[in-house]
Amino acid sequence: MKLAAFLRLIRWKNLLLLLYIQLLLKFLFFSSFNVTTNLSVFQFFILIGAILLITAAGYLINDITDLKTDLINKPRKVIVAKFISVESARQLYLTANTLGIVLGIGLSLSVQKPTYSFIFIGASLLLHFYSKKLKSKPLIGNITSSFLVAMSIIALLLFDINFEIQNNPQELVIYVTLLLSAFAFSVNLVREIVKDIEDVNGDYSLNMRTLPILIGVSRAKKTAAFLCLFPLILLLVIVVNYASVYKFTVLYLVLFTLFPLLYIVLKLLSAKTKKDFNKLSMLLKIIMFLGINSLLVFSLNTH
Repeated sequence: MKLAAFLRLIRWKNLLLLLYIQLLLKFLFFSSFNVTTNLSVFQFFILIGAILLITAAGYLINDITDLKTDLINKPRKVIVAKFISVESARQLYLTANTLGIVLGIGLSLSVQKPTYSFIFIGASLLLHFYSKKLKSKPLIGNITSSFLVAMSIIALLLFDINFEIQNNPQELVIYVTLLLSAFAFSVNLVREIVKDIEDVNGDYSLNMRTLPILIGVSRAKKTAAFLCLFPLILLLVIVVNYASVYKFTVLYLVLFTLFPLLYIVLKLLSAKTKKDFNKLSMLLKIIMFLGINSLLVFSLNTH
């Protein structure tokens, strides 16, 4: 097995982004507001390990299930059956998934919140069900994928923040983290629809029922453009509420997320080729990264 192929299979860049979000939240954002946290450094990395393993397992089962469509939509990027056998990929999926769930359950028991085990079990089941059934369903699959992205952020909030303590800095941290998860959800939802438009030919040939196939590419583009309103509204809420207090953070968000999202809306309506949608998908991922980096600016803005 080639290491490069394996890293591409588990989407190492996406996993690195997840890790980056968690590190920013835990060691910079929470600490900059002197918020009382529950997890030790060791417990924090157990949580990260569980999230990354279950996410990697989700990518593995997705590539196994999508082998036929990927051979049509992106033949050059196919890894399963070319570089790694289907059987090896299945074994990797089972190993990563099981280990992720075990770590999650162990952490939940160690912090005396056994019901939190269902976060990891539920995420694992949802990822499996998504790859098998939901992905080919119009909008439901897109929402499921985006919900799981948001939950990876909310999971740290649930485990690490003591909700019994109520003060202004803590309430602000909770509010901003929830806004970040909502932003990640909405931007990812738009990106998922853009990716479906990009892959419409391969999906159609295999009788899948994605949104562009169900309502047509033109309407799907308009739907994606309309859904851009949600992250734009979130950003406007932040601008209106915090412009006087956190000037640099608001300026950063306007320049590096709000304006690029407006550009996405305009380009979505005029995009025609597979290459156009691929560029938009990549740009949305960059906007997500830039939006996450607002935590860095926000934390420094407090000092």
